[in-house]
Amino acid sequence: MLLVVFSRRKPSRTCLADIEQYFHQPPPQFLDLELAVCWILECLLKDDSYPSCLLQKLIQAEPQLRLSETVLQQALDFLEQQGSISSYTQRCPSRGRPRRMLHLQDEARSEAERLMAPWRTWLTSHRFALN
Repeated sequence: MLLVVFSRRKPSRTCLADIEQYFHQPPPQFLDLELAVCWILECLLKDDSYPSCLLQKLIQAEPQLRLSETVLQQALDFLEQQGSISSYTQRCPSRGRPRRMLHLQDEARSEAERLMAPWRTWLTSHRFALN
């Protein structure tokens, strides 16, 4: 008996030149939970922020990296469960509803700062691979 399996996946490349172009302009790399936590901590070490701003800052600072909203929320939940961050609301004149601002707890600051060296090492080593 012959079993034939058809793939529903459509090839994303139509010729070898498309594959070559892939290496010249690779798609963005999405951060996993651990890297997302590091990114959030890096931002919150500087100043309080809100979730969508963290996504925007990543695109501006590291154009080849992305963070999905799902992983962002998982990372925020993790940090809240650890007691590393808290949140508060802040009214913004340009918005109808208040923003959920994120704040790095003082007790978590030294641990967050210790994570910055391995995070930046990862970032530096992957910058060359992503460009």
